[in-house]
Amino acid sequence: MSTATNQLSSVTVRLADEGDLDDLLALLRDCVSEMQARGLDQWDDVYPGRATLLADIQARTLYLAARDNAPRLLGALTLNQRQDPEYADVAWAITVEPVAVVHRLMVHPSAQRGGLGRFLMRFAEREAHRLGCRAIRLDTMDANTRALALYRTLGYRQAGGVRFRKGAFTCFERQLSEPEAEAPSNAGPEAPS
Repeated sequence: MSTATNQLSSVTVRLADEGDLDDLLALLRDCVSEMQARGLDQWDDVYPGRATLLADIQARTLYLAARDNAPRLLGALTLNQRQDPEYADVAWAITVEPVAVVHRLMVHPSAQRGGLGRFLMRFAEREAHRLGCRAIRLDTMDANTRALALYRTLGYRQAGGVRFRKGAFTCFERQLSEPEAEAPSNAGPEAPS
């Protein structure tokens, strides 16, 4: 078992609740600071904001990753079926319905490059499958080379591009099959995989 796998064995994923909002905003601030330090202007104080995250929590679509008994959140993502209107112009090859969409994947800077992004994406795939979805779609800023590499490594197909307020974004898709056995399920009772 690799060191990254050992470190991830104590990570749990659960649905966020309103009591998590301050910790989630701290995670977001840390992630935005790290992105900006790398010259990546994907997120800022406009997006994603408190209202967006609170709406995700209230919709029960925002998942948090934390290590047992640790004071800080390690990561988060939103998983729902909301496709931005810009997605209508993308030449998606996978057209089965329903489709899950991953939004706002974030990994705390101290946990980056350790497999947590992969872990969270595999969780999203299992959860989407459990919810009856047949494919996943997502997008990331063209300048976000780390995210582009992650999605390609995980087998996501580049489907095209869209433009948002911050610039050009690449869209990815992946058909879902039976959940992969390699990824351990560490979801809490509120978010079974």
